Amino acid sequence: MAMQKQQLTVVVRVRPLNSGEKSRKAFQCVFPLDKKRVLLVDPEKFENNILRQNRQHERKFEFDASFGATSNQEDVHETTTGPIIDSVVEGFNATVFAYGATGSGKTFTMIGTKDRPGLMTLMTKTLYEKLDNQYQVLLSYMEIYNEIIRDLLNPSGGDLELLEDERGNIRVPGLSSVKAPNLTRIMQILQEGNLRRTQEATMANKTSSRSHALLQVMIVKNQSLHSKLFMIDLAGSERASNTQNRGIRLKEGAAINRSLLALGNVINSLASKTTKFVNYRDSKLTRLLKDSLGGTAKTCMIAHVTPSSSNFEETYNTLMYASRAMNITNKPMRNRPASADQVYAEAMNAIRKEVGSQIKNSSSITGLAARSSVQERSSSRNRPKSISRNSSLTRAAQPMPIDRGRGGSLFTQLKEQYMTLSDKQKRLREKLMATNQEAYSLEMSLISKNAIINAWEKHHHDKTAESIERLKKDGELQRVRLVELSDQRTKVEKALRKGEENASGLESRMRSLASTNEQREVVKLMVKMAEIEAQKISALSDLAIRGLIMDRTDTSIAKLQKYEMVADKLIDGKLDDNDRKKLEEEYRVIKNQFHYHLLPLKNIQTTVSWNSMLLPKIINNNNTIIIEDRLMSASKKKSEISLPLIANGREKYPTSSAESTTDDDRVNSPVTERLPTI
Repeated sequence: MAMQKQQLTVVVRVRPLNSGEKSRKAFQCVFPLDKKRVLLVDPEKFENNILRQNRQHERKFEFDASFGATSNQEDVHETTTGPIIDSVVEGFNATVFAYGATGSGKTFTMIGTKDRPGLMTLMTKTLYEKLDNQYQVLLSYMEIYNEIIRDLLNPSGGDLELLEDERGNIRVPGLSSVKAPNLTRIMQILQEGNLRRTQEATMANKTSSRSHALLQVMIVKNQSLHSKLFMIDLAGSERASNTQNRGIRLKEGAAINRSLLALGNVINSLASKTTKFVNYRDSKLTRLLKDSLGGTAKTCMIAHVTPSSSNFEETYNTLMYASRAMNITNKPMRNRPASADQVYAEAMNAIRKEVGSQIKNSSSITGLAARSSVQERSSSRNRPKSISRNSSLTRAAQPMPIDRGRGGSLFTQLKEQYMTLSDKQKRLREKLMATNQEAYSLEMSLISKNAIINAWEKHHHDKTAESIERLKKDGELQRVRLVELSDQRTKVEKALRKGEENASGLESRMRSLASTNEQREVVKLMVKMAEIEAQKISALSDLAIRGLIMDRTDTSIAKLQKYEMVADKLIDGKLDDNDRKKLEEEYRVIKNQFHYHLLPLKNIQTTVSWNSMLLPKIINNNNTIIIEDRLMSASKKKSEISLPLIANGREKYPTSSAESTTDDDRVNSPVTERLPTI
């Protein structure tokens, strides 16, 4: 089951200054402003350089979360990686990786210490607490050292290769998987792997990681893979001038920088709206992260920076890459159990066998026809011209095995065309669903805006207000967008109807060509799958529309609670004149906000989506429900909400439900008749 596109979760963590940086008289240049923003100050700001006075020395960055020097491991886990564990239990793949320069605290965050365990320990502990006995946990731990993959749980296994299967999935053959029956065993496995990881001291970091460490947690349910969780501690980028590395250490740093450069290029390509090709093959690290960056996994990137002014360039580059990574979108997809696709897989295997046999038959028949035509051409040279003219009649009078071969190949071609057309219809329905959601949301927003504008113009003929003018401009932009969505809906629905006609024609031709029971079953299965896919997308569209209504209802309830709280304070009466005056003003503002925010919900007649309107019928076990009947029955159910109308700060209660909806509450837009009625 696919979800909507989601952006990468990107957070930044700033470590405190260490003793070495303080001894070099380095000062702090990175300041967390709040829970999301950080401020980067260029050290040149404090230098008396006349040539750089007009240069911008401060820059703000905003991420999904930011953590300062006083944050602990539990804060980072609860804010960033805690929600990911819930998704892993639900069946989604997920990835968490630490990014940053050497010595910025990546290993501390991911692995931690004995007293302060890192995210690998905290995440596996949380994951194990949420699993029951029907799940089985398998752990794999590897490192990428100088572009060589090593198994940290089986050091004697030698170097491993990175391969890609026929479905495009990345595999590491020979990588050991260890069962983790309890939390104690998980901690033991992590400790063993961390002790075998390559670490050496440099001038920039006394415990510098010289390799990328990847912990893979696989959750197995009913003997099939349920989900996977990757936790990655990347080696830090480094400058030879800062680390003063020589010999082997220098080669290690070059390999680390090369893989991180490939990762940076991938991030730039995915964040760019113009680049279509993304090169994952420059490094084994990027190939392993292919599904995490721009793929189907939920991904969290934790960028680490040092606040020291001596590392300003590295900090700036890290923050820039993290900012670009926020533009990357994934499409998380829940893993399907093997049993769910068994029927489809068996049908596809039957189709492949049939196609193979048809290809063999057609190739053998083509070879016979070619040999016979050569013999005829060679013999025709020695024949009289009158006989050679009648050679075509002689060939036409032969038996018809060739026609059977052509019929079989034509049936295979029609099947491929039908499957391609089904995929195209699916994409069109998904596009129609997104258009429907946007139009429905704009329509509800436009109802509130028009009601506010009409009420203002009704009671303030000669006055203008900046907020009202801004509302008018926003409303005009929304009307233009609604017109565009209406045109888009017309084009998509026209393409869908044309596709249905083509699919019907292909179905009838395949049924006429089907000569065996297997072929007839294949046609029946493909048609049924196309119908189920259309019904599934229409159901998702209906749920999305109801979700928009529920979100607006929740917001209205929150405004109502605030309205009641202010009203209780006024009724209590223990206020002086100034406080009462301010509270009365706040009361009127909240009351108007609540009223206008609730208007789109007062007359909702149906939540049937555009995709459902296109379905001819939905067949149940005992009855058939026509879509038009659903629309007619839904139009009879009106909301009985009757709220006071706001006029000059006073409430007017309507005498009947019909009077509760005035002309001021209605919207006249180009797509009003095409949208589900509000």
